Amino acid sequence: MEAVITEAKSLDKYKDVTFVVVKDFDDLSVAHQARTFNEADAVVMVHGQHMANAIYAVDGTSFVGVGCSGTVPLIGNPRFMELVDSSYKLVSKCKEDNEDETEACTVCQDDDHFTMTLPAFEKMIDDVMAK
Repeated sequence: MEAVITEAKSLDKYKDVTFVVVKDFDDLSVAHQARTFNEADAVVMVHGQHMANAIYAVDGTSFVGVGCSGTVPLIGNPRFMELVDSSYKLVSKCKEDNEDETEACTVCQDDDHFTMTLPAFEKMIDDVMAK
């Protein structure tokens, strides 16, 4: 994913977008985790326990859960999103017929390892920015 993010950063259409990459939230203090979520307009991350930091996000933050599972995690609960005045989108495994790469989806090696093509990553970011 790092190569895709690096390539996307170089595109003119994202010149005013700041991408903050956190490889492991366990390396950050609780205060730093809270600040990271609080300062974000959008959070794109793998499903997991650190999505609980959503309680520190400001109203209107867009959340995108990325992974191979098609299961919507608890943060995707519409009632929770309504409470925090935010939105949630799930990006999961590509369908077999996604040959034109117009879908924001992941290419899964197995349940825990995935990547995205640059067009799929762009679609995901463009969808988030359109909100």
